[in-house]
Amino acid sequence: MTLLFPALMLMVPLVSPLHLTQDADPPLTDLLTERELREYQRKPQYRDRIDLFREVFDRRVDLLQRYIQRDQLDEMADLLQKISALSHYAGEQSSNAKNDKDLRSSEVKKLEIRLRKLIETINDLRTTVPFEYVEGFENTLRTLGQLRKTLLRQLLGEALVGNRTAPAKGTGYLASFSFHPGGFSLAAPPARLQSRDRFTEEEYGKLQLHQELEKRVEVFLEIAEARLEEIQRRMKGGEWEEEKENPLEFYTYWDMVHAYRRAIDGILINIDEKAIYKTASEKDIRKSLEKLNKMIQVFIPQLEPIKQLAIDRKDESLYRELEEAQEISVVAQKGSLYGLGAPAQ
Repeated sequence: MTLLFPALMLMVPLVSPLHLTQDADPPLTDLLTERELREYQRKPQYRDRIDLFREVFDRRVDLLQRYIQRDQLDEMADLLQKISALSHYAGEQSSNAKNDKDLRSSEVKKLEIRLRKLIETINDLRTTVPFEYVEGFENTLRTLGQLRKTLLRQLLGEALVGNRTAPAKGTGYLASFSFHPGGFSLAAPPARLQSRDRFTEEEYGKLQLHQELEKRVEVFLEIAEARLEEIQRRMKGGEWEEEKENPLEFYTYWDMVHAYRRAIDGILINIDEKAIYKTASEKDIRKSLEKLNKMIQVFIPQLEPIKQLAIDRKDESLYRELEEAQEISVVAQKGSLYGLGAPAQ
């Protein structure tokens, strides 16, 4: 079974010429522990180093959370800079590898999945610190987002990450990484009473109940569809006609677009993880990809009118969330087609 997001990252010398000329990041010897550095030097193969970077990012984000819990803000700020520097080094790994098996290896795919989760975690942590420290989080989010964009480019092509062009009629091809550095909103509203995903308690219950891939994908698709339907109802001024109370009554437009985006991203993460770790059959993975591909073609055209709403309301946060929702939708559309056997573009 072909996975959704094979990516590209390669080996470079321990201190690269780019860093010597930019004089921006410390040498890699200052960013890794002694054990990590020994591992880096002992295993120069591309896949091994990619896997090492994934583990390094995991450990650094765990440490970042502990610094915040302990109110060690200076240490937190320094660690954010180091995570950014590690992102640069990891990104430079994409300069020399030629072997297609390396480019599409499970190690690379695992790193791309991990980056999605790390970016969400760091973006959530950003809302918990004093304002003067936010810029450090934004810089780190940009570099991690750029690294993930590099990985996605290898499969999805320049169209996703290049300059914006007018979409072909009927394609719904709307999103681009170029609008927002890193591809993740840095202007999201602060945390609210709802969950960070903006799912309802009932929806969370369904996700916990259904652990098998196909059923979880169905729940995520139901969440995404419910948000788009509620947004359309409000935009048209329609009345709520169901007997039971509207579970989304107190959710804002931003909340609902955010939940849509998290639902689609949740599908991608679940399918990729099941495929990489072989915890679902190829039949179940294919069925999940088929359901995703069918529904995402319905979802994408519904996003553009919401963007126009954000423009009319002069709501920058909503507009940026729409950009991200469109981006992840295009990733889902292209990735599902690729997973079902369509050639990479």
